[in-house]
Amino acid sequence: GRYPQATRHQRQALALCRRSGDPTGEVRALGNLGLIEAQQGRYPQATRHHRQALALSRQTGDQAREAHVLANLGELDARKGRYPQATRHLRQALALCSQTGDGAVKAYILICLGDVDQRQGRYSQATRRYQQALALFRQTGARADEACALASLGDVDRRQGRYSQATRRLQQALTLFRATGARANEAYALASLGNIDLRQGRYPQATRRLQQALTLLRQTGDRTDEARVLNDLGEALLASSQPDDARTQHASALALASQIGDHDQQARAHLGLGHAGLAVGGPAQARRHWQQALTLYTRLGAPEADEVRAILRHLDPATSQPPSA
Repeated sequence: GRYPQATRHQRQALALCRRSGDPTGEVRALGNLGLIEAQQGRYPQATRHHRQALALSRQTGDQAREAHVLANLGELDARKGRYPQATRHLRQALALCSQTGDGAVKAYILICLGDVDQRQGRYSQATRRYQQALALFRQTGARADEACALASLGDVDRRQGRYSQATRRLQQALTLFRATGARANEAYALASLGNIDLRQGRYPQATRRLQQALTLLRQTGDRTDEARVLNDLGEALLASSQPDDARTQHASALALASQIGDHDQQARAHLGLGHAGLAVGGPAQARRHWQQALTLYTRLGAPEADEVRAILRHLDPATSQPPSA
């Protein structure tokens, strides 16, 4: 999670590889720079690095690196809510993996495909992919990656209300993240555990965990999950009868998600602003935010669209029609 230092080292490596005529090292350095940019929410820069890496890997015929770069592009597309494009990149990467036999990259691709499934409500399919990835990571002995698979399984359990099982998996992931020094991933697990506390009415505990997660993310400069944590905090504060503070957190989440192009968290921020706005500003303010949330969730094909549609139907039957594409 020390991104400025990581960027400096990767740029030095890239320059050395180019001077020495090492295209394999150049692809790796470009891919790593893309990953670092993505973690900081700089998606256009990340895309540029990954596309350079993809062109070079194809030019040299390095199918193993090409598969990895395609997976990175797919993950980036998924973060931006471009699920069909993400799936296309990830399936291309998976096809290459079947030729190269790279189990670690295959597991990473399965995690990314599972994330796309989860965001669109295909929870059983996501679970199968995460379980396959977990088995592959355990075969390779990649403990930090194993923790990512456990955290993903915990998240899909959490979304389905299986809180005991989710907590067990997320606690296992948290222990592994701490053991391997993966601070941004530690923040992700803490945020998920905080969300479970929130869903089960443990608001002070939820707030503590979410604040810990937010501190870690800001220390590392990892912006990909910051909007998510801000939205979680907004929900916890509203549940604790602090609607003004909740609105502040959701507004911060909306600003950040809009800046980095995270449409899922933009929609969630509008949903939260609607709930907070209903408490302090009345139904007109709430309706405006809920309509924006519905538009975004519908475009994403996310299951939350039905939830927002039901809220609007209860508020005003005339607003319950789906928005035009």
